[in-house]
Amino acid sequence: MIEIGEDELLVMNRLIHVETLQQVVEEINLSRPVVIDIVKQLLHYRYVKTLDLSNNQRLTFNVDQILQTRFQLTAKGYEVLEAKSN
Repeated sequence: MIEIGEDELLVMNRLIHVETLQQVVEEINLSRPVVIDIVKQLLHYRYVKTLDLSNNQRLTFNVDQILQTRFQLTAKGYEVLEAKSN
């Protein structure tokens, strides 16, 4: 199980609405490799999902283009975010 720390919460807060990973990197004060690792972990535990341009969920994404991939928090991720905020 993933331990949700402050860095993970920063990323999750940015993914309440659909964002590309590049937008998340630009908005928070964490390095690109750290943000990429966090999102990969969140994706593995199904706290976030990938979306296409029509906002349909995608099951896979191109790792080489991860910065242009669109992510959004799932209901499971939102529950964790709410629990950690209290």
